[in-house]
Amino acid sequence: MAHRWRASLAAALAGTSLAVALTGSGLARAATGPGADALSPTELTWLRAAAPVLAFARAERLPLHVLVQPQDTPGQTPIGMAFIEGRCVLVLSMRGNPEAQATLDRMPPGLLGPVVEAIAAHELGHCWRHLQQTWGTLPSGLMELSGFSQVTPEQEVLLKDMWRTRREEGFADLVGLAWTLQHHPQHYAAVHAWHVRERAEQAVDTGPHDTRVWIRLAEDPAAFGPGGSVFERVAALWQAGLIAGF
Repeated sequence: MAHRWRASLAAALAGTSLAVALTGSGLARAATGPGADALSPTELTWLRAAAPVLAFARAERLPLHVLVQPQDTPGQTPIGMAFIEGRCVLVLSMRGNPEAQATLDRMPPGLLGPVVEAIAAHELGHCWRHLQQTWGTLPSGLMELSGFSQVTPEQEVLLKDMWRTRREEGFADLVGLAWTLQHHPQHYAAVHAWHVRERAEQAVDTGPHDTRVWIRLAEDPAAFGPGGSVFERVAALWQAGLIAGF
């Protein structure tokens, strides 16, 4: 989802924006431009719940920045990751966007923290892939499908782009679940079930966010690799999903 905001966020980084930093005592903000004056209650809820993931990124010295879009953003993903000029930018698009609160409302009681952390770790998975310069690529030994007989060249390009995005969403979902397993193992089954419900709405074989093949493979937490970072632990499981789903 990073490519959607590249132009608008490049402008935001240089102009009107609300930048948020995680400090030792909590959240600090540096506002610039009109409308960037305060965080809303919904934005604060998301950021406070995601704080452990942001702290992890800071400890790992990942070039992660947080931006809150100060204008209304109806219909946009409430939280997502962009990659601009070597920097990962976690973008909150929550103002004038009912889905930001609706997503919180769909979370099971008592699981807001673990679920939001999984969502934030998902976005950090996108960041990590970009920093490794591997976003959109396949593991060694696997090749892109090509030579479709019943589609136009333009349709083939769109299909490849959709599958590329789906692969990255699958990797990121696995990172979110690996984070849960590492930090909230007692809630793993419940957070996994939340992923199952959220992804159940995706159209079969058409949605770039249809990650159900990876979600199914991750039902048993023992499927994750032992040791390593949350990014490294998902490698084998991600590749298994690539082979099973494409």
